[in-house]
Amino acid sequence: GVQTCALPILMYKSLYNFPTERQRVTYPWCFWDGAFTEEELKKICTYFETQELERSAVVLQQEQEVDESIRISNIKFCNYEPTNSDTLWIFQRMNMVIDAVNNQYYNFDLNGYDFFQYTEYDAHENGKYDYHMDTLMGNTIPKDMIETRKLSVTMCINEPGEEYEGGEFQINNSEEKKASTIETKKGRMILFPSFMIHRVAPVTKGKRKSIVVWVRSEEHTSELQSLRHL
Repeated sequence: GVQTCALPILMYKSLYNFPTERQRVTYPWCFWDGAFTEEELKKICTYFETQELERSAVVLQQEQEVDESIRISNIKFCNYEPTNSDTLWIFQRMNMVIDAVNNQYYNFDLNGYDFFQYTEYDAHENGKYDYHMDTLMGNTIPKDMIETRKLSVTMCINEPGEEYEGGEFQINNSEEKKASTIETKKGRMILFPSFMIHRVAPVTKGKRKSIVVWVRSEEHTSELQSLRHL
């Protein structure tokens, strides 16, 4: 048969007044301020103070294992439950920002997410998460994960410099010694492609509290396919 090359069809979901930027530039991260008010962030902190946390783990050879040489934190997975008024509004607010940023800057063919993760990094144990990538490559993907992580979101819900020190959020654009330190603020949502290597530096004072989202999608989607064989 004859082989033909078909370019991927990119369907933008919103209008943008700098179309060339959207066509040519992939940003290593974007941020959004003001999605949650001061009172709402306090409400989130208060809610998770009532929740039982578990030790964080990392994915090694398709299994999740606690490895404190890589990751030291306590977490709570918060599942999407339409009847849970304590958390439903958090999902809805997050959805609004994720849609807006993705439509304008990434145009990833996203499916969604059905949980977010609350995380605490405590200075008394030098809480951290060393350099890693949220997208799971090759055979490391757990057997119960159908789709891959495509867009990651992190948001501190307490104030850096006041309620904790250290815990900087860094993205490795080329090499670790030149990693970019992203300015974090209470309530600032930082969004980035899940294949970007990043870390949370050790917390040196207080307790860093954050919410993390991994938005999933099928592995082979329109923005990844450049060839089609007939």
